[in-house]
Amino acid sequence: MARWAGEVTVRTVSSSLRHLRAFQTVARMHNLRKAAEAVYLTQPAVTLAIAKLEEQVGAQLFERRSRGTFPTEAGELLLQRVDRMFDQIEGALDRLQISSPANTAASLAERITRPQARALAAIAPGAGAESGGKGITRASTFRAARELERTLGIALLTPASNGLSTTEVGRELARLLAIALQEVDSGINDIAAEDERQRGQLRIGAMPLSGSFVVGPVLNELTSRFPSAHFEIRTGDHGHLVRALLRGEIDLIVGLLREVADENVVQEPLVTLPYVVVARRNHPLSRRTTLTLADLEGYDWVAPNPGTARRITFEHLVAGLRHPPLANIQASSLSTVRLLVSGSDRLGLLTRFEFERDKGNGELVDLPIGPIEPAHALGIVHRADWVPSPLHRHFIESLRRQASLISGSLPVALSAPDCPGGVRREAHA
Repeated sequence: MARWAGEVTVRTVSSSLRHLRAFQTVARMHNLRKAAEAVYLTQPAVTLAIAKLEEQVGAQLFERRSRGTFPTEAGELLLQRVDRMFDQIEGALDRLQISSPANTAASLAERITRPQARALAAIAPGAGAESGGKGITRASTFRAARELERTLGIALLTPASNGLSTTEVGRELARLLAIALQEVDSGINDIAAEDERQRGQLRIGAMPLSGSFVVGPVLNELTSRFPSAHFEIRTGDHGHLVRALLRGEIDLIVGLLREVADENVVQEPLVTLPYVVVARRNHPLSRRTTLTLADLEGYDWVAPNPGTARRITFEHLVAGLRHPPLANIQASSLSTVRLLVSGSDRLGLLTRFEFERDKGNGELVDLPIGPIEPAHALGIVHRADWVPSPLHRHFIESLRRQASLISGSLPVALSAPDCPGGVRREAHA
């Protein structure tokens, strides 16, 4: 694929796990010769491995002193990530009962290769990878995965209609290996963040509407401060992005929060965003000063997409209607909702924040009904064991500031005078 002038390249580490173990051992023992003996490599091989690692990272990792070889500041940052990587791999091997007294998790971990881990991830259903890497054939992918099976001595693959699929253990191992191996690349981000001219990487999942609205201003701020950093934005609904998060394909998610029954996921609410019902300007209901739920009877809706937080609120709202709306159009794009609502008598559901930010030049009005429950919080979702890089921390702090501004700018939600507790649902005979 052609590159364009000024395109930001992202540093990654391609060193083998065995060479990363050598780096870790030198950092711990402060002696090249003893470290080489400990990892069963020659001293020149360890020296070459460290030189290649320094080239990939873009920083000097060790300095010689009178008492031995010690990590530099950059070396200490990378060491923390390499330690976490091996801890996670060894923990995965123990948890999945792959290790044994004869083959300890520590010994197995350094025998796993990156191509094998990529191959397993490519085969795992829903892994988001089409192959084991650029230019890697399907046969090579299967062969590398089979090699990993033999290395670990456990069944990771099973026959499938398209050739091979993963067992349950294989699928979970693929996920955990992908997350663990990214720790080393996160080490590059840690080192890069020490110099704002260096290149760090941030991979963000942004849910439709509110998530995208908030991420934009934050990225404008960060790109000014870190002009050489690389930012990758993936959009999708809550379920899709959480799955990508748990596979290690993104670092964190921004958007409306909903319950997640997974101990591997942590959610941080930033600001609660009340909902409003919107209609076109001069809509029959826009002439009223107060509305009840019964007044919404007979109107169709642009419904939120299934699986979204606002879909939960929408279904809760219309459940009290005598005749639930057809809602044969579902959309999570604000421009689509605005276009469909402004050109018809349909109703839509937006957060107050979205409505205030994008009223479509007066094309939309909010109807005097509410508060609409349940309201949802705009927040951050990340893995429970995630350690953010300095660039990630800058992003999160900027998000918190943006959320504080949003909280201070939202007007008080309307509440029907005869219904102080929210939308009144009238009983139907």
